[in-house]
Parts: sequence; structure tokens; C-alpha cells
Amino acid sequence: MLRELRLNNLAIIKNLDLEFNEKFIALTGETGAGKSIILNGISLLIGERSHTEMIRNGEENLFAEGVFELNENQKKRLNELGFEIEDDELIITRFFDRSSKSKIMVNGKRQTLSRLKELMVNIIDLVGQHEHQFLLNNEYHLHLLDRFLNDEGKELSKKIRENVSEIKKLNLRIKNIENEKSKIEEKKDVLEFQFNEINELDLKENEDNELEEEYRILFNAGKISEKLEETSQLLKEGEFSILTALGRAKRNLEQLSDLSESYSELSEKIESVLYEIEEISYSVDNSIGDVEINDNKLEKIVERIDKINKLKRKYGSTITEILEFKDKIEKDLSLVNFENEELENLKIQKKELVSQYFQDSEKLSEIRMKIAGNLQNTVDIQLSDLNMENAKFKVEIVKKEEITAHGTDNAEFLITTNVGETFKPLAKIASGGEISRIMLALKSVFSEVDNISVLIFDEIDTGISGETVRRVAEKLRELSRNTQIICVTHSPQIAGKAQQQFFIKKEIENNFTETKVRELNTEERIREIARIISGDNITEASVSHAKEIMGLWDKKVLI
Repeated sequence: MLRELRLNNLAIIKNLDLEFNEKFIALTGETGAGKSIILNGISLLIGERSHTEMIRNGEENLFAEGVFELNENQKKRLNELGFEIEDDELIITRFFDRSSKSKIMVNGKRQTLSRLKELMVNIIDLVGQHEHQFLLNNEYHLHLLDRFLNDEGKELSKKIRENVSEIKKLNLRIKNIENEKSKIEEKKDVLEFQFNEINELDLKENEDNELEEEYRILFNAGKISEKLEETSQLLKEGEFSILTALGRAKRNLEQLSDLSESYSELSEKIESVLYEIEEISYSVDNSIGDVEINDNKLEKIVERIDKINKLKRKYGSTITEILEFKDKIEKDLSLVNFENEELENLKIQKKELVSQYFQDSEKLSEIRMKIAGNLQNTVDIQLSDLNMENAKFKVEIVKKEEITAHGTDNAEFLITTNVGETFKPLAKIASGGEISRIMLALKSVFSEVDNISVLIFDEIDTGISGETVRRVAEKLRELSRNTQIICVTHSPQIAGKAQQQFFIKKEIENNFTETKVRELNTEERIREIARIISGDNITEASVSHAKEIMGLWDKKVLI
């Protein structure tokens, strides 16, 4: 419900602060007093575009604010849309100035105009301005029809949504696999060449380092052999070899060992060194035997090192990186066969889901057709209540081939207002009096399911009179049990059925025209309704008629 409305500097409205305490509110006043300007202010709160011409003459900016009371269903819906509404109150604020600086706030947070529209379409509906008529937009018709689904229909609808979600996931997976497969197949020849080139060398980890060491030994074999031979000679051959010298030293000390224990210890130490040098000499002799001078082998090692270096330049700086690259190629090539199999499995799954989708959609369509028939009869009764006995309402359900989250149906509300005329979309209705009553009839049916809490009628009484307007007034009062009704009206019957009434008039202050609005008490309401009936010349008869309309026959009013 709209609880509070504040407008500053909107056209001829300087300051307006209204509190709505009831569910059926009438706005009355003389023609041109500014009733429609108030609706323009509300339009700003539901996402209407602003322009500087709306700002009051002599002022630099415009401010509009509305405080709405939310029910639990609306809070749930708004949270699903990402608005994070926790309180039961929704405060919409709009501000803009002549420099086109604009600000939109929802519960203290900045929002864009498009987001404001998305939010408020779930809260308020302005009937009389086509761009805000929720029921005229055929995009919502199937959604509204589905509000009447039974448990079976709701379960089918849920199942279809889940099914379509899975189909979308499968389509994405199939598309990704096909793209990857296509990319691999495009470069398959290159990948196979790279794999074979690496595979032919049969590389081993650390092989390059081992080859480098082997290369150095073979390349320096002559020099190594020469130095080892010389070392062997120094150690053991000739009179001045190390072993000969140590042997003599050992014998000399042994001859002195009887004289002192220290000479015996030195003799033992020399003996230990002698054994170590003999071991070294033995190792050197073995190394001499291991040295190989083989130019053919050296050439083969150089050739393999060159091949490894060539692969390094192409596929990685180390053998480890080259082997990792080879493994990746092997995996990519294996994906072609693997993805063929996975692709087929996914397509089979999709085929099964699509088949189930159409089966469930057909069952849901049958349920919708029954609901449509009941809805048509119910709306026709409402139209008849509103003095449109010849009008007929129709729900047209058309099948579509594409897969959607709502099934295979597309629904649109149609109507014919005269016998013999063809059915037309609601938005094509030209007569203001007819469209207002049709919207009222539809609202009477959908008010409990469309979740709109505020319904505003802009002069719904246009083009109707007598019995018709009385029926409209009764219907508005009935509708206000579930939905807040704000009605701009020139009709005494409608104003009389309202629970709260505001009087709007123009005044001139300091050479500026200004719209003033005030809430009427019961006596003031009787006099205002009497004025609507008889004009400024209020009579006892018009007052009596006003009391009769309001059901206040015993109320005394001074004329």
C-alpha cells in the first residue's frame, strides 16, 4: 500500500504531503486543479522519465517521495530480483534539477531508472496510462494465467523450469566440447608431428646432463690419459716415486723405534699414509683402463645433444618441460576420441530431456486450457456486472516450437466489446470508458493473484454515467478489500464509496498558481460530493443525495 506521498516543486504543486490511511481513496476537485499532476508525481516513483519542464516555475529542483507498505509475497519477489528488502517498508525517492542532475534512491540505496521500473511493476499499477498497465502487457499474461494453476500444474511448471535449465547446461557443454574438438582437429596434423618428433628421441630425465658429461670425457680423453699416466708414475715408478720415498722413511723410523715410542708412532702414521697412496695409485691405474678414445662414439653423442637442443628450442627449456609438452599433446589427441564418445552421450541425454519437456508441456497446456476457460467465464461475469453484457473475454493460447522455461504455450488476453466484432488484444481497445471498465473487471479477478498492492485509476468514470458508474463504484469498493484503490474521479457515486477523500484546488499566492490538497472529514465529504452533483450551488437535495450515496442519511450538514 501507498502510505505517504511527498511532492515538492512539481508543476503547480509547491509542497504536498499526503498520508493514506485507507484502502479506497478518492481524489476530487475542480477540473484543472492538479489531480493529474499528483498522478504524474506517482509516475516518477514507478520509473517514468523526468524532464525539466516538470519543475515548478521559479524553482531549481524537484523532489518526489513515496512510502509503500509491503506484504510478504512482495518482499519475497523483490528479494528474488536482487533488491535485498528486509523491512516491511519501501521508500522511493527521486530528485532532479534543471541541470539534469538526477538521483533515484530505494531504501537509501542508489538505483537506476530501469531497476526502479523493474521493482515498481510488482507494487503499483496506473490504469489510464498505457505504459503502466500491467494487464495490458501480453508478456505477463501467461504468468498471470499460471497464478491459477493447481498443485499438479505448479509441479509440472517447476519440472519444466528445471528441465530447461538442464537442457541449457547440456547445450553449453555440447557447444564447448564441439568447439574444443574442432580446435584440436584443426591442428591435429601439427600435434601428431610434434608428438612423433619428441617420441622418436625416446628422451630420459637428466639425459642431457649425462650426455654433456660423457661428451667432455670423450673430447678430453687424450689429455686425461696422459695426466693419469704421469700421476701413476709419480706415485709408484722409479727411485724418487712417492711410494718408494714413503717406504724408505717408514723403514728408517722403524729402526729408531727402539730408542723412542714417538718414532714408532710416526712409523705407524707413515704406514697409514702409504696404504692410502697405494689405494689412490690403484684407482688411478683403473681409471687409465677406463679412458676410451672413440671418435665415432663422440660423434654420436654430439649428434644426440644437437637433437635434444633442437627440441628445447621448440618445446621447452629442459627435458622435463619437453616431456610435459609431449604428455599434453597426447592428452589433446586422445580427447578427440574421448569427446566423440562424451558428445554422443550428452546428445542422448539432451534428446531424452527434450522429449520429456514436450510431454510435460503438453500436460501443462491442457491444464492451462481448462484454467483459461474458467477465467473467460469469470471475467465475462465481471464485465456484465459493469454494464458490459455484450463484452466477451478470451484467453488465446498459441503453441510455439522453441523450448522456454514456461513450456510451449504463449498466452494473450483478447476482448470484443460488441456483438459481431472480432476479438482484439486489450491494448488495442480505443474507448476510454470501455478500457477502464475492462481493466476494473480484470483487476477484480486478478487482484488476489497478481500481487499488485496499489491500483490507481485516472478518471475511470470517463465516458460512463447512470447505472454504469454506480456499478463501477460498487466494484471499486469490492476490489479495495484486497488492493489499495486510488481513484481520480468526477463521479459522486465513486467518491461516495471511498473510505478516504482528498480535495484538490488551485490558489493564487504572490502571483503564482499553486495546487493545494487537504483531506476531508465526513461533513466536508458530504458537501464536496453535493458540489459534484449540483455544482457550486449546493442544495438540500444535492446534500441529501450525497448522504444517500455515502449511506449517511441521518447526518446533519449545514448548507
